[in-house]
Amino acid sequence: METKDQIEIYRFGTAYILEQIHQFEGEIDGALKEKDIEYVHRMRVASRRLRTALNLFHLYLPDDTAQIWRREFKGITKALGQARDLDVQIQLVRGFLMGDVAREYEYGYRCLLLRLKQNRKKAQENVKSAIEILQAKGTLNRIHTVLKMPGEDQDLNFPPYLYQAPSESIQRGLENFLSYQEFIYSPNNGDHLHAMRIAGKRLRYTMEIFAPLFQQRLLPFIEIMKEIQDQLGEIHDCDVWVVWLPEFIALEQNRRQGHFSHARRVKRLLPGIHHLIEDRKLARQQAYHAFIENWQKQKDEQTWEKLAELIDPSLAITYQNQTL
Repeated sequence: METKDQIEIYRFGTAYILEQIHQFEGEIDGALKEKDIEYVHRMRVASRRLRTALNLFHLYLPDDTAQIWRREFKGITKALGQARDLDVQIQLVRGFLMGDVAREYEYGYRCLLLRLKQNRKKAQENVKSAIEILQAKGTLNRIHTVLKMPGEDQDLNFPPYLYQAPSESIQRGLENFLSYQEFIYSPNNGDHLHAMRIAGKRLRYTMEIFAPLFQQRLLPFIEIMKEIQDQLGEIHDCDVWVVWLPEFIALEQNRRQGHFSHARRVKRLLPGIHHLIEDRKLARQQAYHAFIENWQKQKDEQTWEKLAELIDPSLAITYQNQTL
């Protein structure tokens, strides 16, 4: 028999999961028709939040449904991520071409833009396929059937002793995030900085889920995490460019082998590609310095200590009393 605390956690988790399903479903048509790149972005965010919630509440959902649904959403999350990354890259290249980039760089940028668009077209097919697979499995319908949204006349009652699970989830996320701080002062630790970004994203999503329980006191910390996540994301994006662009040159050289005057055409694109490589190296330095400055600020303001204090389960009675 389910205990009262299990029922309350189930109801809280169900409300959040169904909210993300609603967000996800609302973006499907726009993502399929490529109406705007933000449809893919919002759909990707909803899928990630959904997978985070399924992981957090899996013990309170029927049988192994949470783990099954997480696996079924993994494919669409990956496909959306690849499409989104290409959208961001295309935006960057278009920005250079719409600006006052030197003429000698234009050919390289236009060639790069063409290849990115071709890759994005392939990525769109993967998005469509992943959505079709999800729909064919009936995953969305099954979630609606299995989970039931708490009625509007049923207020969620989260008694103080139930704050233990949310507090522990946030604490684990914070500890995992902070475990990477020993690597941040070496700018060449790109892999660790990327892993730190992923850990920070999971922490942020976890805080977003449980924010209502803490009377929105988590919101300032969520904003801090978003800023740090964006800075680490910029560093990673630059790293991806710097590694991939030489590979792009090699691919173009192989692609043009056997074509008349292929060497001259490859030579024409080199100035633009080398210009972008240097630009991304500079942007990476700037993003890294901004991150370190921000990190020192949070350290000086004892941000992480304040967050740990805020999520202390012993303070739960205070939050609950303020809702009465």
